[in-house]
Formats: sequence, C-alpha cells, structure tokens
Amino acid sequence: MNWVRIGIVASLLLCVWIAWPKGDRSTPPRPLLIKSALKQADDPIVILGDSIVRQANLPRTICKRTVVNAGIDGSTATSGLDGMLKKAIGDKKAAMIVVSLGTNDAEEVVSADTFRGNYTKLLSALASMTPRLGVTTVTPLEAGPDVGHRTQRTIDSYNSELASVARTTDARLISIPPMPAGSTRDGVHLSQNGYAIWTSAIQSGIEAALCPGT
Repeated sequence: MNWVRIGIVASLLLCVWIAWPKGDRSTPPRPLLIKSALKQADDPIVILGDSIVRQANLPRTICKRTVVNAGIDGSTATSGLDGMLKKAIGDKKAAMIVVSLGTNDAEEVVSADTFRGNYTKLLSALASMTPRLGVTTVTPLEAGPDVGHRTQRTIDSYNSELASVARTTDARLISIPPMPAGSTRDGVHLSQNGYAIWTSAIQSGIEAALCPGT
C-alpha cells in the first residue's frame, strides 16, 4: 500500500472539510464584518451596540458619511466593544460613534451606579477614535417572552444616569422618544414600528451633531 498516496489524499480531504461551509460557521464573525465595512469607509459614522443595533435597518449614509452598523448580539457596557472597535478601525478616525446599550446590562441586573461607571469607562475609551460621541437612551420594555430578568424600573434607572454619563464624557445624549404599544416583537427587540421611531431619533441626533441646519 502506498502510504504517501494515502497521506496526500487524507490531507486533501482535511483541507476540503476545513474549507466547506458548516451551517452558521459559513458566516464570518461580526467583528470581521465590522472591520471589513470600516476598511471601505472614510470618516464613517459608527453605531455601536447590541442586537437591537445589529437588527436595525440603518440609513446607508447620514450627513454624506457612510454609516457602519457595529451591533453585536448580547453586548453590554463591559463586553470590550472599545477593544473590538479599535482593532477594526485601526488608525482611522470615525466622524462620530453612537453607542446604544443597556438592555443586556438590565438582564444581568447590573445596578444603576455600576452601569454609569461601566458606560463612562467605555465612552472614555472610545473618545480616542472620534471627535464626537453620542449615547442613546435605552428602549422601553413590553410584556413578552424575551424580557427575562429585565424590568422597566431598571431601564428607567439607567436612563436617569445617561444624562450624567453624557456630560462626563462630552457625548451627545440622543433620547429615544416614548413608544406606543406594539413597538417590540418579543418585549425587548423592536418591531418595524419601534425601529421607525428609534432610527429616526438616532438619525436626528447625528444630524444635529454633524450637519445641523441641513
């Protein structure tokens, strides 16, 4: 038996197995997708956050600048998003970075004081990557299967702290307006109507910072 030939065939089969798409693994991880998008954009607007951001149908451009969706499922204020973005953006600067977090911090039952400290630390780290920071208030909850340990009381306590966080880090506070019933699909993630309100508020906040009066 030709052991060399067998070895060659086995190596080829291993290479094919490694290269072959394997379900969800065929989709590149979010940090790689974000890095790829940033590589193609000059002076981008980065929207950083959790699954609510990732699932958003954001405008392609705002104020004539490319918008990059940098949402990653499950993210909190302590998920290391600053380090991820630093690796993805490299030596570039973003025209503006808007951060939208809090829903998963509430699921972990993080106290309002701790949330304020974690968020302040995150925004302070992001400041080296952009001349303009923005932070959105946390969207409200509705009754639904995905609420888990989250409570509206916790969300309200976070939103009460975000004005202080914005002042401390010189960030623009983007307030998400009250939403009517039916603004979520599962109590947490936004419905089409919820996203219409959310996206409009974020776009208006960015325009006020980058291209007021246009």
